[in-house]
Amino acid sequence: MKVHLRKRRLRKSTKSNISYSLYLDIYYRKGKRKREFLGIYLEPQDTQTIRKEKLQLANNVKAKRMLELTHEEFGLPSKDRLKMNFVDYFKTQMDKKEGNTKMIWRNVYLYLEDYTDGHIPFSNVDKRWLEDFTEFLLTKVSIRSTYTYMTKIKCTLNEAVRDSIILTSPGNLLKPLKVPESSKDYLTIEEIQKIADTPFYNDEVKKAFLFSCFTGLRLCDLRKLKWTDIKETAYNGSGIKYTLTIQQNKTKNYTTVPLSETAYNLIKPKQNNDSLVFQLSKYHVSTQRVLNKLLEAAQISSKHITFHCARHSNAVMLLANGADLMTVKELLGHRDIKSTQIYAKVVNASKDKAVISLPTINL
Repeated sequence: MKVHLRKRRLRKSTKSNISYSLYLDIYYRKGKRKREFLGIYLEPQDTQTIRKEKLQLANNVKAKRMLELTHEEFGLPSKDRLKMNFVDYFKTQMDKKEGNTKMIWRNVYLYLEDYTDGHIPFSNVDKRWLEDFTEFLLTKVSIRSTYTYMTKIKCTLNEAVRDSIILTSPGNLLKPLKVPESSKDYLTIEEIQKIADTPFYNDEVKKAFLFSCFTGLRLCDLRKLKWTDIKETAYNGSGIKYTLTIQQNKTKNYTTVPLSETAYNLIKPKQNNDSLVFQLSKYHVSTQRVLNKLLEAAQISSKHITFHCARHSNAVMLLANGADLMTVKELLGHRDIKSTQIYAKVVNASKDKAVISLPTINL
């Protein structure tokens, strides 16, 4: 990689009155060439001192550009990139998200704007700043939400490392917040049966929720599920006739889920086209409002049930019926086994409760 300072004669020049435009001729290692005009001109009327100052200015720009290009070549951040606005960069990452995930990112963005007045350079986003922003969030939202919001900040910083804006992420220096373990609300098979038996005006939401109970699919994945994602399987003696394969919206990983008889009965007959299996609102709040009415009609009010609880219910049912943790992890598409182990604790608690409730006898 080389950078040369060159001059080009301007068209307005005459034989007795010659003017030049200064520019940088940049040669990259892979044969790419770029010209960068500096807007600095050598005029015939320039004194020797002025001409010397212009050339010095141009050489300063050349040296700066060489340093920046060297940083880029070796994956090091340049000073100009460190001046970039972290809030604007966070917004570019937010705009890539979809659905409920984007709503969470937007909440973080609004708090970030409030805390920084919309601007803070990357060079100022250090460990101390992150600790102060964490404390700010704790005055606004719960510790659990703060934990979630800070993961988005750390995710953005990790992306900035990949984009060679910063060398390392200061988020790695933070002590993780100790978040109290939350209980996972889920439905028992008896409660799921009550929902199935309840007549309801919105058959799409009802079927989609029950389908999630028996497949573990998230609402965002149900919205985009197409008939072409469901394939007939070759008979292998397991009794499974159909499986679905889908790229999870959250993790971007592909997961394959065998369909139980109940799951398939909820959507049969299978259509041979690429239309959507479920016609659901794109708004999470709207879908949850309909689900609340379904739960009310089924007289289930002792639990706080969201659409995501269908996924919890699926995990608990699988474990309670003998599935091992790794199998459940693969079916749910978890990245980390720790996410699956939470459900194992729920099942163990249910076992303890069942044993305690056994009748006693006189010995």
